[in-house]
Amino acid sequence: MKLRKKLVIFICVVALFGLGLTYLLLHLIMLGRFEKLDEAALRYKLENAVSSYQNELQSMKTHLLKYSVWDETYRFAESTDPADSISDAYLSSNYSRTTYEINHFDMMALLNPSGTPLYGGTYNQDSRSITPLTTEILALFRDIHQRLPEFSGAEDSTSGIVLLDKGPMLITLTPIVNSDKTKPVIGTAVAGRMLLQEQITQIWNETPSTIQITPVNPGILAESKSSNIWMSPASNNVMSIHTTIYDLFGNPGVVLTLKHPRQIYLSGLQSITSFQRCFFAVTMLMCVASLLFVNRSILGRMSLLTRNIRAIGNSKDLSIRIGSSGKDEFSDVEHEFNRMIDSLEQAQEELQLQAMLDPLTQLPNRSLFFAKLNEAIASIKGTGRQIGLVFIDLDHFKTVNDTLGHDFGDAMLKEIALRISQVIGRYDVVSRLGGDEFTILLADIPDSDSISEQLLRIRETLSLPHRIQGHLLYNTASIGVSIYPQNGEDADFLVKQADLAMFHVKETGRNNIFQYSEDLEESIRRKKVLSQLLLSAAVNHEFEVHYQPILSSGNLKVSKLEALLRWTSPAYGPISPGEFIPLAETSGSIVNIGSWVLRQVCSDLRTFRQNGLELTVAVNISAMQLMQPGLSELLLELLHEYGLPSSSLELEITESVLVSGDSIFHSLQQLRGHGFRISLDDFGTGFSSLSYLRRFPVDVIKIDRSFVSEMTLGPQGDVLIKAIIELSHTLGLQVVSEGIELEEQFDMLRHLGSDELQGYYISRPVKSQEIPDFLTQNNLLYHSK
Repeated sequence: MKLRKKLVIFICVVALFGLGLTYLLLHLIMLGRFEKLDEAALRYKLENAVSSYQNELQSMKTHLLKYSVWDETYRFAESTDPADSISDAYLSSNYSRTTYEINHFDMMALLNPSGTPLYGGTYNQDSRSITPLTTEILALFRDIHQRLPEFSGAEDSTSGIVLLDKGPMLITLTPIVNSDKTKPVIGTAVAGRMLLQEQITQIWNETPSTIQITPVNPGILAESKSSNIWMSPASNNVMSIHTTIYDLFGNPGVVLTLKHPRQIYLSGLQSITSFQRCFFAVTMLMCVASLLFVNRSILGRMSLLTRNIRAIGNSKDLSIRIGSSGKDEFSDVEHEFNRMIDSLEQAQEELQLQAMLDPLTQLPNRSLFFAKLNEAIASIKGTGRQIGLVFIDLDHFKTVNDTLGHDFGDAMLKEIALRISQVIGRYDVVSRLGGDEFTILLADIPDSDSISEQLLRIRETLSLPHRIQGHLLYNTASIGVSIYPQNGEDADFLVKQADLAMFHVKETGRNNIFQYSEDLEESIRRKKVLSQLLLSAAVNHEFEVHYQPILSSGNLKVSKLEALLRWTSPAYGPISPGEFIPLAETSGSIVNIGSWVLRQVCSDLRTFRQNGLELTVAVNISAMQLMQPGLSELLLELLHEYGLPSSSLELEITESVLVSGDSIFHSLQQLRGHGFRISLDDFGTGFSSLSYLRRFPVDVIKIDRSFVSEMTLGPQGDVLIKAIIELSHTLGLQVVSEGIELEEQFDMLRHLGSDELQGYYISRPVKSQEIPDFLTQNNLLYHSK
């Protein structure tokens, strides 16, 4: 995704997030706050309405006190005959239509202590006439007398609301006492005012539609949830708040409902809407301005920088620089890019130099050396002159790195490079190909004697000791030589031939000089090809196991065979074991070959046993096989697979194996612990001492054929073999004499006590399928002897 698109998306997302967040804050917080203000104002209005109700009751009480705390009223209440002239004068003068209108009373009454009206009347505002008390009012007075306590003093009074058929009525009751309140209460004065819509308007100075009086019913009580003041959800932007007003007897009488438009909320909503529109417009303008700024100040600069960088890349000219176009961060990028180009230009120069010189020795490297060699070949081509190519590989240089460290190795390489440079000719070229390999171009060789002298000087300077960090180090080199044009006319070919000659020196003991020849190449090529073919010889069924019988000197019967590997290559025909076994050990393929031999021997042993031949087979085991983990497991698995006892195999090792270390010792101990017999082959020709015979788990000693061939019939001709046999028997070891080719040797070794005999005189190695017939004839033959 392009940066431009990312920035557009980012700015739009930020703008939308800001708009959305602003919307949520305004609607969830501000509108909620406005609604709370509306509720608070409505509660305040309700409190005023309730206060007006209380004030109205207090006003009625005040007006009623003019009649209840009055001596004339007291005398009227004391009178036993309310119909006398004095009472008539009192009633007509004080309870006229004017009294009701002035005091806004709809009902007035004077009650004696028993609750019986001494006077009572109701005022009809429509007809402006006073009528007697209704039965409903009289019943109310009886309830008052029964349910309310009697006044005990002049200061007592009771006010409240009662529900009549016509509607709710405000009512107040005061005691009838004399003016100075010295006489006891003699009755009760009662005044009432109907709470019709007109009276509501008179009591509360509010819009008529905002106040409602509703009798209490179960639905209203359920809506209140036992709360004295509660609010109903807003409808059509009108808020409603309710409160319960208790009647004269202390029971819920009516519900006072105050309705009011959500003025603050609506005003806030209108303001928020206007703000949102302005904020949206401003946000859009800011987004457009941001996009214009980003496009001009960032993306435009970036595009210019990209074009400049692309132009430099397309031109591949590191001398071009980007001109600075400002003092912002892009200018810093341009400056750093120019610095990077400077570094690249410098690195390119260093790489060009590195392409020509070895960084450690500062000698020409492989590329430069081959260029010089090709130039030299081209300059003398067809002139009859010669060029010498010397390939040098230091002997055992890896030991220096492994024992002393790479610092010592690097110091030695630099000193060797300096020494070679000092002994070569003026026009000669020395190079380090890599590692510890050096090549020398001898530019002009007049004759073979001159090249020999130069090579000797090089060899002598390489053999001088090196004093490095207080250590005196000696070093030798293997040197191979090829000559132009005798050994090739191509630079690569000349180096390859010299490398082959050096490789031959490595194989024949190192520290020498050898010149390439065709015979050498053929020999080395054969070894390399054979080493490669050995890897697939077992898979291609090119191997075969032959068996050479071993004769017991006591009963002259064959009870043991030695397994001998034979290889017939499709390309080279039969290959001698003396040639391919060392190659297999060098290449490491001896491990897989040894495993194949063990499996084949076990298969042949099973076949022999099925034919009634209980034989033991001696198998050669290399040191590399012994050092590989899992040899004993492999042998036990093969024995189990082919149903053989461990005594059917005898494992032959050479003396050189004994000096390989403790790992070989433990491996031999493990094999012997599983029941395998261990045979020491070619005894007397290796590097082991007699102490190894006591230490290592060996069961059989095989006297090498070189000792057997030197036996003579003279008095001292058998002394050495006799000593070996006696020593072996003293150590509890059996002795096998191999290489017997003459009857005299056969008889002498039997006489000297050799336990078993082996050689061409007894039998050459034969194929496995020929063993049964051979054993039958052979046992009969030697039994007759």
